[in-house]
Amino acid sequence: MSVRHAACVLVVVALAGCTKPTPPGGSGRPGDKGNDPTDLDDDGTPNDEDGDIDGDDIPNVSDFDADGDLVPNPIDDDADGDGEDNADDDTPFGANPDGLDGPWADPDGDGEPNIDDPDDDNDGIPDGVFGQNDCNGDGVAEPESQDCDGFCIDLEGGVSTCDDGAPPGSGAEDDDGDGLPNPLDPDDDNDGTPDGNDGNPSGGDPCFNLEGPPDPVCVEPPSEGEGEGEGENPACRDDNFSPADPVPPRIMLTVDRSGSMDLDADGFFGSKWDGAIATLDDVTHQLQSTMEMGLLLYPVGADSDDQCSVGAVAEAVELNNADDITSALFNTGPGGGTPTAQTLLVAGNALTALGSAGGQRAVVLVTDGGPNCNGSLNGQTCRCVSQNPADCQGFAENCLDDVNAIGAARQLNTLGFPTFVLTVPGAENFNDVLNGLAVAGGTGAFYETTSSGALADALGDIANRLGACRFDLPGSPNVDGISVDIDGSDVARDTNRVNGFDLVDVDTVELFGSACDNATQAANVHIQSCL
Repeated sequence: MSVRHAACVLVVVALAGCTKPTPPGGSGRPGDKGNDPTDLDDDGTPNDEDGDIDGDDIPNVSDFDADGDLVPNPIDDDADGDGEDNADDDTPFGANPDGLDGPWADPDGDGEPNIDDPDDDNDGIPDGVFGQNDCNGDGVAEPESQDCDGFCIDLEGGVSTCDDGAPPGSGAEDDDGDGLPNPLDPDDDNDGTPDGNDGNPSGGDPCFNLEGPPDPVCVEPPSEGEGEGEGENPACRDDNFSPADPVPPRIMLTVDRSGSMDLDADGFFGSKWDGAIATLDDVTHQLQSTMEMGLLLYPVGADSDDQCSVGAVAEAVELNNADDITSALFNTGPGGGTPTAQTLLVAGNALTALGSAGGQRAVVLVTDGGPNCNGSLNGQTCRCVSQNPADCQGFAENCLDDVNAIGAARQLNTLGFPTFVLTVPGAENFNDVLNGLAVAGGTGAFYETTSSGALADALGDIANRLGACRFDLPGSPNVDGISVDIDGSDVARDTNRVNGFDLVDVDTVELFGSACDNATQAANVHIQSCL
């Protein structure tokens, strides 16, 4: 196996086909009500006519898991869940609602979705050929990065900030420049208020996830005599939490064991793998009585048939299992690729199976490089994990699979499972992608750990954040209607997330800095939230 720039590069072999796992206790589709397999979200519209098959408010054309089965489209043999293999399906990614463009749309009707189609608009000019493709018909050729599909997540450049020239002319922009395109960003303008569905074709409830002040129809003033006091808002509620005695959080340690983890790195004893598992040995034993932990290792191995495969969970999520976790870590070693997107969805499936009774569920991803292992990417034009295009031209699995990995983290966060990203040396070339993963996962910037000690500190910080500093609220409150106090002392909002509170996704308040430190010793954190 060759390795360049500390990124794991796969050997050029034919990979075994991926099969769809059977989630425990049913289909595992978030929108599946179980009544009719031909209508997964039970909305009365058959799957083959439904523009949002799984009912998650993400149109099929921009949904990286169209049928909601936690298997991403590129490795799902039946992406729309209709029982017909993609190769035999006229609409393998479901119906295209209202002509929307996206990576899974097929505007030229040639049977290839945009993400696989080298000529999305079928004008005879390959996508992204500088000086030749006039996407919008104005007689001016668009730049090479523009592929005319109306969506700025593309094979040519991965996640980008762009206007790709296709109607309606904006593609999928990144308004706040945080590396996360608007369709995957819970806060497009980075104002601290989660994006709303008001006016968004993906949803129609003007009172859900509002940007800015609520519409009058959302919050009616109380009639005389109503509420607990004159002028009180009946749309407000009070919640109290006891962070000093938290319910043990439940995390899935998801550890990258790809071939590049076998390299030595300053700050780690021996190889990165040796240093990481020694640290995990110490930390899991320290935390095992206060945190339920499980273990998922990826990939399965380094051989031709499993170097991009994701296996079953190595250790189930439970208390006091540090010995089992460290035994599993010490009994394996580095090898293979980095199938991060698929692995995150397997982790999410395992957390879903735990049920909602218990502490907060989360993924802690420990990795040293960029995600890859997506054979559907274009090896001639993609961003290569090795920084050497030749490694991808003959084997597309070496392409950076940033779009699907970020999409998987976003989907897990939507399900209520934040993803924390910890990097060890070697990931520096992919900081943009790893930051996108952390932002999509609802946890802010990733942890860059350059030594075993820094890795241990990061894991300890995550334990505090999950156990005492993150609070899930019912509904989707307006951030301007939230107030927080710790044992009676008011906490100010801090949109920089250094010292204070902020709303980090549609229903989660997190404390930062000294506010988090104070909460770990507090008897009560009181949060009032209003629509």
